[in-house]
Order: sequence, then structure tokens, then C-alpha cells
Amino acid sequence: MPTERPPEIRGARDLAALWRALPAAVLAYPVTAYPPHVGLAALSDTLRARAWREHCAATTLESCAEQGRDCARLGRCRADALFPMKLGGGAPSWRMATFFVRWRPALEQLHLIALGAAACDSIGWAARCLRERHSLEGAVPLAVATLADLELTNATRWELTFVTPWLVGKGRPDADAPPDVETLAHELRKAMRLRAHKLTPLCLNDERVQRLSAHLAHHVAEALLSGGLSVESAEIEPEPLTLASRGNGASFTALTWSGRAILRVKPAVLPWLSLIALGGGGENADKGFGAIELTPLD
Repeated sequence: MPTERPPEIRGARDLAALWRALPAAVLAYPVTAYPPHVGLAALSDTLRARAWREHCAATTLESCAEQGRDCARLGRCRADALFPMKLGGGAPSWRMATFFVRWRPALEQLHLIALGAAACDSIGWAARCLRERHSLEGAVPLAVATLADLELTNATRWELTFVTPWLVGKGRPDADAPPDVETLAHELRKAMRLRAHKLTPLCLNDERVQRLSAHLAHHVAEALLSGGLSVESAEIEPEPLTLASRGNGASFTALTWSGRAILRVKPAVLPWLSLIALGGGGENADKGFGAIELTPLD
């Protein structure tokens, strides 16, 4: 008697196809080019600050960032397209930065990743910024044209290693017990859902469609991820980390995770897992926290 196929989650295949077609580009730097005293957040901050000033489309003498205001020409400004800007910090909940800087230990490389047409067209500018400000040399373009070229494939079991601390939350210094497998799985599923919420609008142009597609990603995630990803085992160390607010300079303590885990992932979830393999997860992933490395096991 033939085995009954599990029901397909409506919309999951369409979302994955949309993501795979997104333009992407990657520059790889050798480990020897990476300044050891410069954190990933500093590299991202350099690109963000330069974009807000050099690509601002405002007609005033000073850029919107220098005037301390939100983008004045939404939809027509390359600075806002590369690094969405909102007064007070962060970005609109359904938008995301389009450049990532990621450390790849297994390859002994630093990767500058561009997502979307605007970032891909500006990756040379980004490389020049990092060379001028941080003396980052030796970039080699990888054979990447779309997000499909960066997608995880084939394996159902993966070893996950936290490359940079995964920032779980702020104001939780008392949560010093290692997470169990269900807690870790919940955090990973949440990270995939949030990354999909931001990446999906990047694949589209009309703002109304962008917002609606972001909501669709949440609904598909709720139906797909709970049964599609599980954690078999985990060796996670919780560590408090003192950080400072960029807004007022006040310090606070955050909970971070480091360590490794073994994941079991169904094929339909691999495009979602690829999103956090690429862009990280947890709080402040765009600043370099929550970077992970995934190694196929079988």
C-alpha cells in the first residue's frame, strides 16, 4: 500500500521560489585580511553610516541622517533601500538591511553579502568603504547570482555552531540555565519566522504587496516550522553580556548563547534554515550577533 504523502503547506513553495530568485552577491576575504581588533558590528556600522550620507537622495545640503530625521524620499532613496532608517534606531518591522558581514570559520573567510538588486549594484562601493575605513583587502567574488546559490540542500541532519553570541534578549541576567532542546528549537523557529518576515518584502516592489507578503510569511511559518525542525541534542552555554544602548549610552545586561547543537530538518524547511544561516538570528543579528555555521551530517 503506497505511503500517504504529508499535506503540503499552502504558500510554502511559492515563498521559497520567491526567495530563490532574489539577486545576491558575495565577496570573500581571506582570514588574514580581517583586522582582529574590529568587530563585525563596526564593519556593518561603517556601511550603514556611509550609505546614509553618501546615497541620501534629500535635496538639502545635509543628509537626512545628519539632520536627525527619517528618510525624506522613501522609495526613491538608495540609502534607505540599502539600510532602512527610522529615527530612534532600528528599521520598520517589515524591512531589513541588505548588506551582511559574516565570519565563516570553516572556510577561514569573511563574507560580505549583498541581497537585492540595490545592494548587488552597490557591492563595489561597499568593498571600497571597508577598504578605506578598515584596510580590508583581498576580496574575491564568489559564483553567486541569486539566493538559490546560497541555499542549504540535501541533508536532513545538521550540526549548528554559534559563530558569534546569539543574543536571546535584554534584561535577563538571571536566566543562567542552559536551554533544553525545545527552548532552542523555539528560538530557532522564531528567528526563521522573523527573517522570512523581513526578507520576503525585499523580493517585491510595491509597498502594499511587501506588507501583505510579510504577513503571509508569518502564517506559513506557523504551519510549517513546528513540525519541520527539531533539535536532537544541544551543548549550549548561557552567558551574560554587558552592552550599551546606542540611543542614550546606558549599559544593560543581555543573555547570550554559545555552543553547538544537532538539528533534524525536513526538506521544506531548508529554505527557511538557509535564511538564518545567511543573516543570523536572535536580537541585533544585522550587527553581527547570532551568526551560525551549519555543517551537513546526513
